[in-house]
Amino acid sequence: MIQSMALQAHLDAENAHDLEAIVATFAEDAVLILNGEAFRGRDLIRKVHERFGFGDNGAFSELRVREVDRHVGEKAMVLEERLSGRHTGRWEGLEATGRTFDIAVCTVYVFDPAGLLAAERVYFDGASLMKQLRGAGGA
Repeated sequence: MIQSMALQAHLDAENAHDLEAIVATFAEDAVLILNGEAFRGRDLIRKVHERFGFGDNGAFSELRVREVDRHVGEKAMVLEERLSGRHTGRWEGLEATGRTFDIAVCTVYVFDPAGLLAAERVYFDGASLMKQLRGAGGA
């Protein structure tokens, strides 16, 4: 299935922190939705990935996406994932703490007829992430 191969290329590029390869998995007019906020087009999608830390600089380093379970539907693939990394840059107003994190993520992937990503919809619990970044006491 072309979508499975395309999705694996996308996940491999994210784990390799290869920004060019990540962006190449998206259609020109694709949309990335991150916890409800939409970013349309490859330029904005590149910036979001870069600012998050999938490039050389960003809020996080040592990012790793690990697939937990895959659900394949007629129009989309839904992955339950674990996202981990280290907080090495400013995120949501919080300066780098150097702390590691590991959170559950749910991502819906929708493909165009050519097998490129038409949409990536990413959902995670931001409060859980911030709690880990601030430390066990939540200070």
